[in-house]
Amino acid sequence: MSSRSPAPSEDMARLRAAIVAAGRRLGARGLIAAGEGNISVRTPDQRLLITATGLRKDELAPADLLVVDARAGEAAPPSDPGIRPSSDIAIHRAIYAARPNVLAVAHAHLPAAMALTLAGEVPDPAFLPETAVLLPSLPFVPYAAAGSEELAAAIAAALTHGQAPLPGAALLERHGAVAVGEGASHGAAADPVAAIREALDRLELVEVLCRTWRDALLVQAAATGLGARAILRPPSASPGSPASGRRRSHT
Repeated sequence: MSSRSPAPSEDMARLRAAIVAAGRRLGARGLIAAGEGNISVRTPDQRLLITATGLRKDELAPADLLVVDARAGEAAPPSDPGIRPSSDIAIHRAIYAARPNVLAVAHAHLPAAMALTLAGEVPDPAFLPETAVLLPSLPFVPYAAAGSEELAAAIAAALTHGQAPLPGAALLERHGAVAVGEGASHGAAADPVAAIREALDRLELVEVLCRTWRDALLVQAAATGLGARAILRPPSASPGSPASGRRRSHT
């Protein structure tokens, strides 16, 4: 089922307020524009509370959020025919199904991330101290149509690949990034509100990495004449020995 009615419980009211705050945070950081982006959280009854399509995420009210079933094919038409769940709902459902420990998902069209991948660049989080610790793995997902099951499956696969800890975010070709939050800290019970904040922290870290990578490419190229492939040196490299990330081949 899908509902736009006011939250029936204190827990749901808390989750709605957290998503509203998250949307405003994304807008304040310049990470979304117009109706871009989407945020969701698992509810106590294992459904999803998600942003609606077409609405500015930095101007949401708690009642603008919808509760939908976690699995595709189970949602009834919304009570308000003018309000529909995010067009990227397939991404959210695929991630929650693949990662039972994930409590929140956030997606934004991060400007620097889109610019780098449009240019064929894939930054390596190992080269910045904070991302090396907090976002050590950032899988790259090749372009697929927005809202498609193909894209949803590719993102879910990227976020479940490898050994623990599993990736906290994925970089999407020409489509920004998706980040997840587990909301668990120091053995405490997982908190969905903390998970929303964690997902946003990871989105911000992806954009910081991409901005830094982009700026390093430009500064190094201008200062040394080494060309656009010059990038940050790893700690073990000697001065003048630029390190390289990956570059996507254009076909």
